[in-house]
Formats: sequence, structure tokens, C-alpha cells
Amino acid sequence: MDVAMSIASSMEEVMPAGPRITQEQLLCSGLKIGRDIMGTMSNTLILAYTGGSIPLLLLFLAYETSLMEIVSVDYIATEIVKALAGSIGLIVAMPITAILGSHLLKPRTGKRRMTP
Repeated sequence: MDVAMSIASSMEEVMPAGPRITQEQLLCSGLKIGRDIMGTMSNTLILAYTGGSIPLLLLFLAYETSLMEIVSVDYIATEIVKALAGSIGLIVAMPITAILGSHLLKPRTGKRRMTP
């Protein structure tokens, strides 16, 4: 949600600065903004999941547990799946928001807008 709001808000701010911007240019701006945001958000996501598991990982290291045994523990496996799901959501949210934002903020010229 943070990624989508940041991209949409930034795209809306681009509009007054360049009133002649085309829909394609607006889409490219949204994707560039999304790439910048994605770098910081993915680091935050990884650090949040890793930080919560550090005491347990230190315990595994103290008992010299193998990597396969660590990964097969339900808690660790669940955290890995959460991190993967969060990363996939982060990656998918960026282009969807940029595409929808470019269509909603700057409809293509030549197309008639429907009025109620």
C-alpha cells in the first residue's frame, strides 16, 4: 500500500509540472519512481523479517544446526514464505499502480470521456 500511494502521489505531482506530458511519459515517470521506491522498500522488508528472527538464528548457530534443518523448521519456513509473498506483492504493485495512474490521470487524447 505504501508503494502504491507513493507512486500515485508522485505521478499526480508530475502532472502540474508538465501539463503537456503524454500518457506514455507519465507511465515512464511512474515506473522510474517505482523502481526508486522498490529499492528502499525491499531492504526494509528484508531487514524487518531478518531482525525478528535473529535470536532464533543465533540459537541455531550455537547448536551447529545444518541449513536444511533450519529451513525445515515451521517458523523459519513461514517467515521465508512471508518474505517471498511480500516481495512479490511489492514487485507487482509498482507496474499496476503506474499503469492505472497513467490511464486515470492522463486519458489518451482523441478518446472521448464518458460523462454521466
